[in-house]
Amino acid sequence: MSDVLPEFPDLDQVRRQAKELHRKASAGDSVALAEIITVADDLVLSSAQLAVARRYGFPSWPRLKHEVERKSMIHEGDVDGLAELLARHPELAREPVSSCFGNDSALGYLGVARFHNLTDHNRSGEIARLFLGIGAPPDGVSGSPEAPLITAASYGEVEMLRSLIDAGADLESTGTAVAGGTALAHAVEFGNIEVVDVLVGAGAKVHDIVEAAGAGDLDDHLKPDTPIALRARAMRAAAICERLDVIDQLLATGFSVDTNPESGAPNSARTVLHDAAYAGKPASVRHLLGLGADPNARDPKYNSTPFGWCRHRHLELAMFGEHLTAGHQAVEAILEPITNET
Repeated sequence: MSDVLPEFPDLDQVRRQAKELHRKASAGDSVALAEIITVADDLVLSSAQLAVARRYGFPSWPRLKHEVERKSMIHEGDVDGLAELLARHPELAREPVSSCFGNDSALGYLGVARFHNLTDHNRSGEIARLFLGIGAPPDGVSGSPEAPLITAASYGEVEMLRSLIDAGADLESTGTAVAGGTALAHAVEFGNIEVVDVLVGAGAKVHDIVEAAGAGDLDDHLKPDTPIALRARAMRAAAICERLDVIDQLLATGFSVDTNPESGAPNSARTVLHDAAYAGKPASVRHLLGLGADPNARDPKYNSTPFGWCRHRHLELAMFGEHLTAGHQAVEAILEPITNET
């Protein structure tokens, strides 16, 4: 099984690895010698370079070098350098990027890179346009479980999403995080409000009351016979997408502000406030508190308050970078003074 190229690869480092492998093999190291002779007959530096390339799963040393360049340029947002590289090697616009974060194409990697703190620029839209212009399929590679549009929607990559829409990506393609759900369903599920607005503006179909709540307009999806559990799921969507008017509209149908967002049970231990706090949505947290939501409700699974849920998610996201946690910091400032954690 091949090694994974480091997330921040360095060309000088892989060159040193090849030189060290060659040195050890030349000195009679049996392990180094075996690694080289499995790929080449001659004990020369170019053979060691090929062995290092194969170690990382690449067919040749030049392909390994191109991968180091491609990853570095994506990370740095070097659009001009990437354009030159792709002009010489257009296949790099489509092929998966070597990474511990699973991806099946260059667009797939681009969609997750910022979330995982691999980039800190806002050029994902420009880079996506480069890939698409050189032949990356806007709906992803054949057999992929998730189209790039779903990835962009799930990870909040708004400009990448715009580029995919402009390239004709299928708004009705479906993914797996929300079983059978479109990009809109995924954006609502993860509370990516700007993505939701872009998709709706581009003509994405609103399929049910949950998506309608996340989009901020229940339209004709709310009916007298809409099941309580479905209304509760819609309330969660409204809360994590900060659609405050929709929260009010749903509450007016007769259930408690402390409704369980999964079952619709009233005055449940887990409440919509838990979900709004977990998602780091301060406007919804303030609104729900103003409507009487209980900040000290404890869910039965974790025995934790909304503040506890927020703090847990804050710590999870902080592993990928503080750029993801501003909303959670704001929610903590609201909830901590009014939470009894004893």
